[in-house]
Amino acid sequence: MARRELRRGDVRWYRFSAPDKRRPVLVVGGESLLRSLSQVPVIPFSTQVRGLAWEVVLNPDEGLGVTSVLKPEWIRSVARHELGPWICGFPARRWDEVRVAVLTVLGLDVPIRAEVP
Repeated sequence: MARRELRRGDVRWYRFSAPDKRRPVLVVGGESLLRSLSQVPVIPFSTQVRGLAWEVVLNPDEGLGVTSVLKPEWIRSVARHELGPWICGFPARRWDEVRVAVLTVLGLDVPIRAEVP
């Protein structure tokens, strides 16, 4: 069976070294970049919903089969060749929530004040 081409919005398995745990991750990044990068940006999922303002919660019927939360505070780049099998596609209607969550976690949702000399 041919391996599916990597796309933004793919949810795939990935084994993190610490803790030694396999988690689903959301592939993010522009389509043209994903075709050429050896390290790709991903956002891990967890089943531990903490109710944080930036969490994006998926219901079981949205692809993962269990209630899961996207953890943008854990965003990282991983080696493309270490990404595991495709699980599902991320719901297109939920992308704006991901954008807002990432901007919030990175502090890019508020203007930067000029430094005072």
